[in-house]
Amino acid sequence: MPRMRPDQNFVAEQSDRMQQLLRERAALPREELEYLAGALAKLKDERLKSCVAELIGWGDEERAEIETFVAIAIEVMKRTNVSKLRECAQIVEIRHWVKNDEYVKESDSSS
Repeated sequence: MPRMRPDQNFVAEQSDRMQQLLRERAALPREELEYLAGALAKLKDERLKSCVAELIGWGDEERAEIETFVAIAIEVMKRTNVSKLRECAQIVEIRHWVKNDEYVKESDSSS
């Protein structure tokens, strides 16, 4: 994965990307989702229920929480400078690599 270098367009690009990601998930209208959930409830296949629930995505409350969090994060990004964004991106990247390294060590030790 290439290293992220935030520039002046970073906030706008991230805003557009977050909106795109949120809209891609659960593209079915609410009425259709309710029908699907009702039909699935009648089935006995728990694995199928779980798979479809994962495909449906987030509910209205979860989506609202994510949208609110992203909106706040974007406003914070707008009010800071590029060097602070870059610093924060590096911190997140380091955390990811540390977490991933710990996961790899756990996987290796369990083998």
